[in-house]
Amino acid sequence: MLIQIAYFISIVLHPMVVAPVTFGTLIYGDSANTSPHKLFAISLLFTTVLIIIVVLLFKKKGQITNLDISEREQRVQPLVYGSIIYGVGFLVLNYFDATPLVKGLMFCYAINTTIVWGITRYWKISIHAIGLGGPFVALWLFGFQFPIIMGCSMILLCTSRVVLKAHTPAQVLAGASLAMGLAYLELTYLFLPL
Repeated sequence: MLIQIAYFISIVLHPMVVAPVTFGTLIYGDSANTSPHKLFAISLLFTTVLIIIVVLLFKKKGQITNLDISEREQRVQPLVYGSIIYGVGFLVLNYFDATPLVKGLMFCYAINTTIVWGITRYWKISIHAIGLGGPFVALWLFGFQFPIIMGCSMILLCTSRVVLKAHTPAQVLAGASLAMGLAYLELTYLFLPL
């Protein structure tokens, strides 16, 4: 039963679920975003659709053993593609004049995925925790400040990843801390007015 609950939490708070929800909130919640449908479609394409296609292609070619990419060594190449996809997504959002927080979050995805790629070459870090930590910071800076809900969600996700034996406590703690620290620095110093 515990394994099933942990698996459910991992699916509900999966990075491919968190990204479109976060971008949708940032885009549709701010009237300064012109053409919100276009901006959301761009965000969805670059944070979810293209990433899923890359993972499915790697699976089809036999370069990954499962869709969760649970083997550390198998994560390296998909992370490189992810960094490139997010980087192009940032450029497209910038071209279409997305608000600073929207394009800033895509920038965070690109840079932080590159950093995770470097770490993953030597050590497995929790991409689930990273995929929740950065968006939480963006939502917090946007004004969605719900520390109990956000904190409990992060604890539940990190605990579920440990229960599923996908990560150690150090790997989920490192992922959450790295994502929140980097996202805060990148967004506040590079994209938001001081």
